[in-house]
Amino acid sequence: MNNLRLILGFVAVALLGGCATTRSGGADVADAVPPPLPPNALYQALVAELAAQRGEFDVAAEHYQSLTRSTGDPRVAERATRAAAMGRDDQKVLRLAKDWLETNPRSLDARLFIAAALIRQEQFDAAREHVDVVLAGGAGAPDHGFGAISSLLFNVSDGKAALAFMEKVIANYKDDPYAQYAYGQVALRAEALDVALAAAEEAHRLKPDWVNAVVLQTRVLQLKGESGRAADVLEDVINKQPQDAGLRMIYARLLLSAGRYEASLVQLEVLAKQAPDNPEVLLTTALVAIDLKQLDAAERYLSQLLAQPRHGAEASYYLGAVAEARNDPATAKKWYLAVADGEHYLSAQLRLAVIMADQGDVDGALSRMRALTTENATQKVRVASVEGSVLYQAERYALAMDVYNAALKEVPDHVDLLHGRALAAEKLDRLDILEQDLTAILQREPANAAALNTLGYTLADRTTRYQEAHDYIKRALDLQPQDFAILDSMGWVLFKLGKNAEAVTYLQRSWDAGQDAEVAAHLGEVLWVTGDQQGARDIWQRALEKSPEHKMLRGVMQRFGIK
Repeated sequence: MNNLRLILGFVAVALLGGCATTRSGGADVADAVPPPLPPNALYQALVAELAAQRGEFDVAAEHYQSLTRSTGDPRVAERATRAAAMGRDDQKVLRLAKDWLETNPRSLDARLFIAAALIRQEQFDAAREHVDVVLAGGAGAPDHGFGAISSLLFNVSDGKAALAFMEKVIANYKDDPYAQYAYGQVALRAEALDVALAAAEEAHRLKPDWVNAVVLQTRVLQLKGESGRAADVLEDVINKQPQDAGLRMIYARLLLSAGRYEASLVQLEVLAKQAPDNPEVLLTTALVAIDLKQLDAAERYLSQLLAQPRHGAEASYYLGAVAEARNDPATAKKWYLAVADGEHYLSAQLRLAVIMADQGDVDGALSRMRALTTENATQKVRVASVEGSVLYQAERYALAMDVYNAALKEVPDHVDLLHGRALAAEKLDRLDILEQDLTAILQREPANAAALNTLGYTLADRTTRYQEAHDYIKRALDLQPQDFAILDSMGWVLFKLGKNAEAVTYLQRSWDAGQDAEVAAHLGEVLWVTGDQQGARDIWQRALEKSPEHKMLRGVMQRFGIK
């Protein structure tokens, strides 16, 4: 009934309104007594409106077109054109928009629809006449009409053709910042980054305080791989406009993408003071603080977020992460249990399970995970990955294999599941499965450093295929030269190849980077066999202080008679 009232209201305005004045594109339609309405006008209007309501835009457009011819009312002509546009029929849009223009020759909107239909058909020369009229009459628009024109060009499949057209359009508007900005947007769409940058810089020069021009400039610089220059541009503008929170947020994110976390946190903390109730700012600031291990600061921002009812679950989840980072599992469990629903519920339950397993309650952890309801394949993979990892850490390797096998039947070739199964397979002496799964990963992702490293290390440690192992590890190290686990693998395979001096260098770098007990076991063994027995004792003792129950480390020491 409400829809019918709206329809009747439109009909009353469009068909029964007597003398009327309307504006379209800033131009008046002269007062006039409408011609007598045809007997079926009301019926046609009702049919048209109901058709539009049902999404039958072709039917709506046809009835509106008939009404336009019988009434000469530009509002009906506009309705007809918009219905055709919703139906994505460019030929009909072109025809109806021309009818609209006949009923109101000064309508800039009608010309925009005509230009849009022509541009989508790449009839640029024909569109140019209408575009020029829109721009000439668009002085009253905030962006002088250039935004509308650039938007039309985003639908053109040939980006270079669109850019060439836009270059002609702005030829007489070189000193208009909006023209340069629109040109830059079209150039960006065409992947002409140098042209886009030059246009953005010119728009910024012509209108120095205009945020949009700065944002476009920094976006292009990022795409060109010049994040440093992008940050400098933003920093200069922010110094002039320190209260612009939106610009500062862009700057903070740019710093994050460039790996400048400390600098980003400085900007985020300014934002948190400027907008203390903004949940996005509070959460982003907290997450960066967690990454930088500034846990007190992270807790402070998350506590502010916790005070907002709609963000309680989110804040609780990350407060649990802070507690875990502090090695406080009891507090972490309390926060994770407070996550009763929402997008972080599954993650909280999985973290609870991991904590329970770490505390010795492996069966309780498994029960919790198996009670979870998963809604899609992604969630199933996450649960299976954690369950398999828990079983692996508990040395229940056969059960871990069962979990991975079952999950891979539902989600074949999933990289994380294949990698997990490969690790379990190695413990069960199924090196054939390990090599099969890791090779499958590398066929899909040749630059998967983790798979390269696992395969290379296993071949070095469990076979005599040392040169092949070295090649895999070398590829992994080229991808991640500072990764302590890969450095350890390189040291170990060099030891197997008899290159002991080089092996010590890599293993020492790995120990310095990660202080890992397995690395200490390797480094100590190489030191021992090369004659530096005191060096081996020292490194083993230091590792034992951190990991007194580490089985591999204890095993190596016993092998060399060290208790």
